[in-house]
Amino acid sequence: MKNFAIRALLTVLTLCVGLLVQGAVLAAEVQPLSDKERREFALLSPFEFKNELGDAAKVDGKPVYNAGRGNPNFINTRVRLAFSMLHRFAVDQAWPAEVGVDLAYPLRQAPGMAAAFQTFLAAQADQDSAAFLARCVEYAQQRLDIAPDDFVAGMVGAILGDYYPVPSRMLTVPEKVVEAYLKELHFPSGNIPSEVFRLFATEGATAAMNYTFKTLRENFLIAPGDKIALITPIFSPYIEIPVLNDFELEPIYVAASEATGWQVPDDEMDKLKNPEIKALFMVNPMNPGAVSMSRESVERIAEVIKTDRPDLFVLTDTVYSPFVDEFHDVIQLVPENTIGVFSYSKYVGVTGWRLGVIFIQDDNIFDKMLQALPEDKKQLLRKRYVTVTPDPDAIPFIERLLIDSRDVALAHTGGLSTPQQAIMTLFSLYELLDTEKVYKRGIQTLLQSRMALLYAALGTPAPQGPTQTAYYNMVNLRDLAARLHGPEFAAYLAEEFTPFDLLMHLARAYQTVLLPGVGFAGPDWTARVSLANLPDENYTVIGQNLVALMRDFHAYWERKAAQ
Repeated sequence: MKNFAIRALLTVLTLCVGLLVQGAVLAAEVQPLSDKERREFALLSPFEFKNELGDAAKVDGKPVYNAGRGNPNFINTRVRLAFSMLHRFAVDQAWPAEVGVDLAYPLRQAPGMAAAFQTFLAAQADQDSAAFLARCVEYAQQRLDIAPDDFVAGMVGAILGDYYPVPSRMLTVPEKVVEAYLKELHFPSGNIPSEVFRLFATEGATAAMNYTFKTLRENFLIAPGDKIALITPIFSPYIEIPVLNDFELEPIYVAASEATGWQVPDDEMDKLKNPEIKALFMVNPMNPGAVSMSRESVERIAEVIKTDRPDLFVLTDTVYSPFVDEFHDVIQLVPENTIGVFSYSKYVGVTGWRLGVIFIQDDNIFDKMLQALPEDKKQLLRKRYVTVTPDPDAIPFIERLLIDSRDVALAHTGGLSTPQQAIMTLFSLYELLDTEKVYKRGIQTLLQSRMALLYAALGTPAPQGPTQTAYYNMVNLRDLAARLHGPEFAAYLAEEFTPFDLLMHLARAYQTVLLPGVGFAGPDWTARVSLANLPDENYTVIGQNLVALMRDFHAYWERKAAQ
């Protein structure tokens, strides 16, 4: 709490300084984009447009405020230190070979491993990492029914990484631990289901997305020309992948409303009743909307599925779920229809580690759909998978994800690297053990203080609430223009310019990079600000620069009117 109080004080002081200097940002001449530039920028992914903005922002060695990336500038330290300690133990257990220097034979037999690990940790009892690892062993035994010898041996084998992953889809100990964490995270009411969820560890959520799209396509669960629903705004690859010639799907946008805090109105939700829509793809909490769906919205989706569309399947990307206090998701109400995708990347700062997972309940409609395929399609799939098993029909959907991820022929060497699975397991145990959610509260305080700085510089209260991640924020540029300079100016801005004009000017004149909301199928005049990747004080500067942006365009308007 002391650290939180200090941070709050610094936030207030920074805010005061920011307000004093707000008028000190120099004016810059507006240079409208050409029609050709506007057309080209409108076709780019927002992440590719970010690169254009980044290049434009590099002026005379001035600092660049790039709030376009979602990569966090914070990390979890405890697990990284524990990972290093566990790795040292694993190497120390190897038997030195007599034939050469730096050669050893890893110890793999489970009996006695826990006792050796306990001795190793006792010798380092003054380090927090040792206490954490001891608690991990205890939790695995008492709560997950994993014998200490099996847990330590499984983690030693994983962290050494000298064997192919066995099982390929996910190692036994990591799967049990990560399943327990995902259940706690996705069923926060405490009503954790007893049903088994099978997991496939992947190279981040991006790989999970690619693998899922591919297996759905290869197994005839989606086909070219099919309609799929997307709750928008949404992470842009979900917009861009379906229309590739690999899939040729037709997206149907189910638009969340900015006016209702990015919840989905009933008339939009009714689109899901259309029997031509095969699947619903969603990011929850939203990117870039930055809020978790309300209980009412989730219940409405579940109601549509249960009463009108029992054949509708859902892909829910829940990467930002650890950031909110109140999380509602379709997997809580219709798990049999849902494919879950999760990544550790943002919450513990491991975007470079590539730690993701796909999770599906044992009792699911995907396996039932496979069994219900017509005989001609089953015959094609038998031919596809015959080299893997004598009974291709019996391969469940979750295993097909692994097999297809390595183009079938390399399925025996598939799977996420085992050291990645080891640290994924430790991150999961860290959260399971943190019953007071101290780490979570620290992140929430950090992000909320940054959002407060941004909005104070904009001169308006910051959004709040238990479903707010504060990881991103969507600034409505047209609303900002109207509030600062009146509705007539805002109308002129929307008529004469595009958001790309404003964002490019913001980059060129003020070295500030934000992403266009339209690239996420969001409202045209919104811009996404990442609150996770810059030092706190930069968000005051970004807010000031947005105010200066509007001042520049207002001055341009006045000059034009006077001519």
